[in-house]
Parts: sequence; C-alpha cells; structure tokens
Amino acid sequence: MEHDCIQEALANYNINASEIELLRHNENLTYRVGKDYLLQIHEPAEGFTADFFYDGFDRIEIYKAELAFQEYLKNRGMQIREAVENRWGERITKLHNGTYVTLSKWIEGESLVKLELNDEICYQIGGMLACLHQNAKGFRASPVKSYDKEHCECTRKRIQALENLKLSTEYSAIMQKCCDHAGTVLEKAQDEFHMIHGDLSVSNILQTPGGLVPIDFSFFGMGHPMYDLAVLFGNISGLVRRQQMAEGYRNAGGTIRYDVLDACFILSLLDCIGIHYEQWGKQEWFLPRMVRWHKENLEPYVQGERIYADDFYLLHVQSTG
Repeated sequence: MEHDCIQEALANYNINASEIELLRHNENLTYRVGKDYLLQIHEPAEGFTADFFYDGFDRIEIYKAELAFQEYLKNRGMQIREAVENRWGERITKLHNGTYVTLSKWIEGESLVKLELNDEICYQIGGMLACLHQNAKGFRASPVKSYDKEHCECTRKRIQALENLKLSTEYSAIMQKCCDHAGTVLEKAQDEFHMIHGDLSVSNILQTPGGLVPIDFSFFGMGHPMYDLAVLFGNISGLVRRQQMAEGYRNAGGTIRYDVLDACFILSLLDCIGIHYEQWGKQEWFLPRMVRWHKENLEPYVQGERIYADDFYLLHVQSTG
C-alpha cells in the first residue's frame, strides 16, 4: 500500500525515480526521491496523534497556509525548501485514498540530529531562530492554528482524555493545572504573537554550506516566539548550550521573556506528551521520565515557581543543570 501511494504521488509530478529512501515517519511519511526531491505523504505514524491540535480546522487549508508561509520566508531571503507544483499547477496533491502529498526541492545538508553539537552551532541556532522570527512578523494567513489560551485548553482536554489510556489521575490533574496557568500567561502576552515554526527540534534543522536551515513546518502557527525557544531548550540539553542559543538569539535581535518562556516550556512538554503518549507509554523509560517531569517541572510550575533562572539554569533539576 505504501509503495502504491508513492508511485501514485510521483505520477502526479511526472517523476520517475529509481532511488526512494524513507527518511522518517512521524506526522508525515518523508522520503528522499532521487537526488533532487523530498516527498511528504501526510499520513501520521501509528500512535502519533496531533488531531487535538487541529480540531475544527480543514487540514488542506492548513497545508496551503504552511506552504504560503515557507514561500513568504523564502521571498524574504531565507533558505527554505521550495514546493514543487504537480502537473496541474497545484502544490498539494490528493491521492485516491484521500491522503494529501506535497513535493519540494531537496536541500543538501545534514540534520543536526546526526551531528555533534558544540557552542558555536548552538549560538548559530539562536541567531537563525531570531532571523526566522523577524522575517515571520509580516505574514498573515487564515485559517491557522494558534498556540494561545485556546490551544492550552485543547491540550488540557487531550491530557484528560489520556486517563482512558492509563495516565494516572494524579499526574493528569497537575498537568491540567499547568495548561490553565500557561494559558493565563499566554493570554496576557498575545499582542507579541506572530508566526512561529512550532516544532524546532534538532531533527528539523539542517546544516548546509549556506548556514542553518529550518525545515518541516508542519506545526507552524501563530504563537509567542518563546514557544520555539522552549522547544529547542527541551530538545537540546545542557546549561551552556541553552546559554549559547539565548546569546545568539539576543545578539540577532530577539527578546527573551522569562515568564512566557516558562509557560511555553511547560506547554511544549505537555503537547509532546499529548502527541506521543500512545507510543511513549509502551516504553520502559517513560514512567521514570514522567516522575522526573513532574518533580522537576510540572509541580514547581503549578506552585508558582520559576522554571528557568535568569542564566537559563533549570532551577529544579538536580542532576543535569
């Protein structure tokens, strides 16, 4: 079935490729096609659930807005993957089974997940993020999801629903309170919202000869810029690395709001749990990690304590700083 989808998709672009490589499967099936193209089949992996992000949205309109956002950034001078039109001049193709696919030009580079991060790269990540945020400010699209108080409510409902999948009610109650607290902070800071990436992990950044390049904007939307920084902080561990990213971000024109950073850090963690719980819940590492998350992040946040110190030290983490 998967092979048939690939062949049907490529037939819409008049592309014949002898080499097709599966790169990853999370919210999309992502393939390298030959040397020149990247194919995304918008079919999530089993147990990967992001529907609560998009309740009430027409997904094809979200895909169109995503491509328009990337085109906007590219027109403002950023290196961004360029969408390829199909035989009918459209950038989104619907397969016979109802699945949507998109094709873009390949960008040569290495995912940061494959590289050893150092202080210089972390500084560059911060600078790249500030550049993305500055260039994104003028873009508007409708419909588009928003990482706001309403989103916090969607995440809260998702966490509550996970009790049916054996998430403990004790943990669920604390996590729901975190959603409420984060929503209050984000509501007060909503005048600082603009378009953000929404999923800026190391796997979504390429190192290329022309510098760092953000890829995979599947979770883009209106939000506070601290959400992107919080995702990076949650994805790249170590105090010095966080400090270098923050310095690069500030030196490139970004502003850090500590109260919003804390709220976004907590929200991004809960979003990840909501999306991946059905996968993660089956892994041996998950329950011990949940215990740590609650002790080091969620419980302090509910009690009104700060998560990050002014120097980006994680205040309640005893072992890793």
